[in-house]
Amino acid sequence: MYLLPPRTLDAARTPVYAIDVRLNLNPFAPLSYITTVRRGPVDGDVVGEFELAIMHKRATVTIGNHSTRLANVLTADARSPRRFRWRHRGVELRWDCRTTLDDGSPMCICSDASSSQLASFVPPPLDASPPLPAATLTVFPDGHPNFDHILLSALIVERKLTLSF
Repeated sequence: MYLLPPRTLDAARTPVYAIDVRLNLNPFAPLSYITTVRRGPVDGDVVGEFELAIMHKRATVTIGNHSTRLANVLTADARSPRRFRWRHRGVELRWDCRTTLDDGSPMCICSDASSSQLASFVPPPLDASPPLPAATLTVFPDGHPNFDHILLSALIVERKLTLSF
């Protein structure tokens, strides 16, 4: 999958990021998926990678040369399973996915520690009939310095939300 800029910014729609998901057939982590995010096209530099499985809690995330358990980076709010906090090496993001749009799509809002909105993410609704609408990630100018973290955390939050249903 590619993250593409809007046609109004780039008529050629040059990929900003390439996102690859593959099945990990590790017998100790059944049904585990590894998602790799690269800058630019498929052969670009790796931004980060995460592994999540359907039936176990051993999830990992790698950003640069730092690997850790996902639970050390992303935590769910105890009061709402649709709110998350991302903390990684000085970057703190908050995701709030409690809003649902009219078509059933979740609307996830990303903000920083001071509650300034940095981005929004709208994945297609889980129960929609094909063809599904494209997922939309909007990163506002204040979020650009943390674009890599916003994208990686948005993908993980969406995966965790879909695994919880």
